[in-house]
Amino acid sequence: MAARGNYARMDLNGSTSNHSSIEGEGASSRSGSTGFRSADGQVGSAQASSPFSSTFVGPGVAAPAKGPKDPFGHIDDDAGDDWLHDVSTADKSSKEMSFRGVLNVGTLALIGGGLLMLFLGYPVLSVYMRDKAIVTSSQEVSSRTAYPAQLKRGLIDRDTPQDAMAHTGILDGKKWHLVFSDEFNEPGRTFWPGDDPYWEAFNGWYSGTMDYEWYDPEALNTTDGHLQIAFEERATNGLNFRSGMLQSWNKVCFQGGYLEISAILPGYHNVAGFWPGLWTMGNLGRPGYSGTNEGMWPYSYSSCDTGMLPNQTFINGTGPPKAVRANGQFSYQVDYALSWLPGMRLPACTCPGSDHPGPNRFTGRSAPEIDLLEAKIGPRGGQSSQSLQMAPFDIDYYYGNSTARGEVAIHDPATTEINDYHGNELQMAVSGLSDVPAHAYDKEPGSRFTTFGLEWEPDWDGSGEGAYVTWYIDGKAMWSVYSEALGPVPELDIGRRLIPREPMSLIMNLAMAYNFQPPNWAELEFPGIMKIDYVRVYQIDGRPDKVSCDPPDMPTKKYIENHADLYDDNTIQRFPKDRWPRNELQGC
Repeated sequence: MAARGNYARMDLNGSTSNHSSIEGEGASSRSGSTGFRSADGQVGSAQASSPFSSTFVGPGVAAPAKGPKDPFGHIDDDAGDDWLHDVSTADKSSKEMSFRGVLNVGTLALIGGGLLMLFLGYPVLSVYMRDKAIVTSSQEVSSRTAYPAQLKRGLIDRDTPQDAMAHTGILDGKKWHLVFSDEFNEPGRTFWPGDDPYWEAFNGWYSGTMDYEWYDPEALNTTDGHLQIAFEERATNGLNFRSGMLQSWNKVCFQGGYLEISAILPGYHNVAGFWPGLWTMGNLGRPGYSGTNEGMWPYSYSSCDTGMLPNQTFINGTGPPKAVRANGQFSYQVDYALSWLPGMRLPACTCPGSDHPGPNRFTGRSAPEIDLLEAKIGPRGGQSSQSLQMAPFDIDYYYGNSTARGEVAIHDPATTEINDYHGNELQMAVSGLSDVPAHAYDKEPGSRFTTFGLEWEPDWDGSGEGAYVTWYIDGKAMWSVYSEALGPVPELDIGRRLIPREPMSLIMNLAMAYNFQPPNWAELEFPGIMKIDYVRVYQIDGRPDKVSCDPPDMPTKKYIENHADLYDDNTIQRFPKDRWPRNELQGC
């Protein structure tokens, strides 16, 4: 599950041909030739403005003269009964203003200032406050509206119980503290743009995975102390189903931590069809906005070599041999090419002066993905695909998965195994499959909330030291992948792939797609409801909290603003080629 788009494959002679592609699937899915109906409705958004006008009202005073000697009231005439205009009696000396005069002038100034504030200042201030980001104790959260009083809260939900304020590492006993939580206890929350400080619902069709459903903000709400996402058999914008996707994109993000989500999954543990997803993605990519993700997803890389080039081949297309002629599980479907990715848009050697988000042009930037849960039905019942989506790719997508060499660890062999799906021409899936307990499904007897956890330590300096990802279910560690699994591959002229250090946003959605798993139409029951009891994120004690979507070491704000058309319009499928920055390997 991830960003999507259409990629151009770089042929060996240097020409390009377009390929409609799936930009990210569950680790157990692959691209297929199944037909689908596209959405014929258009999605638009309107930004309401609040125009205002100001009016200055001031009374005028006229003092008529009584019986002037001259019909025109000439100023040289001496009007005995008009002391105001009797110049002969004018006092040539100056006097201090009386207290009463000061009071009168002050009162008039106060009234005038109040009128100005009422008719001019207040509307300006209202617009400013509406557009101003809501500032919390830890981070500035983007907003375009004023939120209801109950949502003007910090990163930690006031309803989070005291015993959830800290977490002890399950494998190593390390101490962690809470940096973000949402308990979803407030009833009636909605997630249209501007409704919520931390979440926004996607409105559109997720074309990259050819989903059956249209994502509609109306499919999400908070009821009975839970977030509920409903997958309904309801015709919407040319599709037969409606469901929901909730994102924290550009509102709250994390660089490393322990993420725990308590959820009940829809349906039965042995009926295929629903595709619940709990996942994270780098903030430079916006899920569902394909134009933002081209050349970004699923890279996690900061080397200047063949790994960042189109199709993962040399400039002239003659090699490396293992990239030109791959032997992956599905390579026969794509002329045995290893990669159809368009190359990395923001590599570690972007040309000087080029469009790059920083912190400098020698830092590779991208939109990686880590999947906490992608639920499917396996031979023993429900399974969770727990994956780190990755590019560039290993030979035939076989990353290092040896427990003996310390590349991976299977913590619960009775319930977890390495996924036999390793990827395709668009993604390498560093993935494990773990059994999901039957009680995690809402149609099963004894159904209850089950926790799904993800712990990751980023590869901060690119050395790989101490970097890892570990997945959990119901408080038990399932499996881990370490940086050793993603080391350099000289045969492909690629360097180390990185455990993501980008600021990662959170996504929760309920989908259905043939390419992930063919639905069992005969036994599926609608609506399917996924419930979320809480989302909590912890980070290690003794370190600065890293909860910003625009951190100094991995900034995103200015880049997003400079490409607002792509981040605001999900109908744009491709990043404009005339804006694609050049790199040193291609020539500056």
